[in-house]
Amino acid sequence: MKAAHFYTGSDIRVEEVPDPAPGPGEVLVRVKSAGICGSDLHTYRRGVLRFPERAPLILGHELAGEVAGLGSGVTDLRIGQRVGVEPLIGCGRCPHCRMGDYHRCAGLNHIGNYYPGGFAQLALAPRGKVFPLPDHIDMDAAGMLDVYACGIHAIHRIPVGPLDTVLVIGGGAIGLAAAQVYKAAGARRVYVLATHEPQVKAARAGGADAVINPRQQDPVEAIMALTEGTGVDITIEAVGGQSDSLEIALQTTARGGTVGVLGSFPEAIPLTVNNGLRRELNLLWIYSYALWKGVPEFQIALDMLAENRVDAKPIISHVFPLDDIVAGFQAALHKEQSGAVKVMIHP
Repeated sequence: MKAAHFYTGSDIRVEEVPDPAPGPGEVLVRVKSAGICGSDLHTYRRGVLRFPERAPLILGHELAGEVAGLGSGVTDLRIGQRVGVEPLIGCGRCPHCRMGDYHRCAGLNHIGNYYPGGFAQLALAPRGKVFPLPDHIDMDAAGMLDVYACGIHAIHRIPVGPLDTVLVIGGGAIGLAAAQVYKAAGARRVYVLATHEPQVKAARAGGADAVINPRQQDPVEAIMALTEGTGVDITIEAVGGQSDSLEIALQTTARGGTVGVLGSFPEAIPLTVNNGLRRELNLLWIYSYALWKGVPEFQIALDMLAENRVDAKPIISHVFPLDDIVAGFQAALHKEQSGAVKVMIHP
């Protein structure tokens, strides 16, 4: 098979490698679509792998495809069946894993990071991480289930009511997906902060009630105008990096409201603590997803997609074949020039 080998975070070579064979309890998936995640892009930008000692690695933890092989003991799937793959694999033994909170497992690893992933024609997954897809779900949309599952986890961490207003800061795929999920969950109004015109269009197409471009207007003033000076009930920060998005979140959230941090901040950032302290804001961290009341949040995301309660089409902007994966990463990295929102790879 062909696979994109990451020798470093930015040294990517599409090479022929032996086909993997499913072991007991495993499923071999013929990958049809795999998304370039923000974490993949961060790896590419820095040029450093998370597990350099395991190089070359096959990244790609957002993947969907068809069953190509079944290991012993797997009897409830069939060859050719369309499936989505949840990439999170905990140790299975720690208290967090036993409670269903495997995303908090100290030994958590991912298909498409520690284990070979979706930037290849074939990938292996444990049976419990393989979810059958209805025929009407598009493969590219199914490749975004990991993204939507993060949005599902956000509404479980910070539930929304019919009178609540929500601001999502960030027009990337995870922010846009979270905005759609909050809207589908019954938020009164959902606003999105997005800096690029393709993101603005995608947010509007996804049902946002208003989209604010901070390059064109002050985001705090805009939110206060939309909320009659009170601010929003819930703010989801979905940018991370070195941005001032968390500071904006503290300023745009109403007194007693809640800020959820969905973005990743690998380095320390300045923060005016009194912006939250004096208004007694709640600050919650939102990391990945797992089970919710015994149900996989990945399955909940799949159900919402199947019921057309969320729509991945406005978010997916570019598709590249595996042979052109470097061009795909370049498009995702230089989105102002390419107009990229979400880039998918077709192995």
